[in-house]
Amino acid sequence: MWAKRLSGAAFLLLLIGVISYWQAEPSIYDNLDPGQNHLLELEAGQSGEVSLTETGKYVALRIEEGDEAGLRLVDSTGEEEEGATPGVLEAERETQNGTRYIPVRVFTAVEPGTYTLYNDGDSTLWLVDDVSAGVALLENQWVVLMFLGCCLGLPLGGVALFLVFFDRRSSKKDSAPLIIPSEGRLPTTDELYRQYRDSTQGEAE
Repeated sequence: MWAKRLSGAAFLLLLIGVISYWQAEPSIYDNLDPGQNHLLELEAGQSGEVSLTETGKYVALRIEEGDEAGLRLVDSTGEEEEGATPGVLEAERETQNGTRYIPVRVFTAVEPGTYTLYNDGDSTLWLVDDVSAGVALLENQWVVLMFLGCCLGLPLGGVALFLVFFDRRSSKKDSAPLIIPSEGRLPTTDELYRQYRDSTQGEAE
């Protein structure tokens, strides 16, 4: 009974997750598209000022992949922020039209204030705030429903499959035939135990 209920609940939650993703997909692409959602967009040789906070996670991206970041982030005192090399979490971002943005530098835990970003490279440079983009996504009710549907539906589905497997094994053991000896008498406790042990060993083999 519980297996059927959990299976139904898991299916319903996953269905909600799929429908919510279909509804939220345009918003997800818009929020994660550096061409539409950015703090700065600088052509080669340009510079621009931007206000940064300590809680932000700022990622610089280009369309062309290169060995060097080709940028400088300088604070109001003239000191340059080194930043970090993009890691696994800073993956390439592909838009709906197939444009790929490649992270070239990441800045986190910077001192709050106004900074100047210099594009010393030969291609356009975008600076985005991943924290702000994530907060904007969570303000979309379809995105929240998508996460709830998938995060709750998958574990419930796993529990339901386990219960179905457990119920089937239990029903097989309960339906084992009772063999009455040819003498016509009821089997003793020892005989019943040996019969049960033989049946379980047979299943194990």
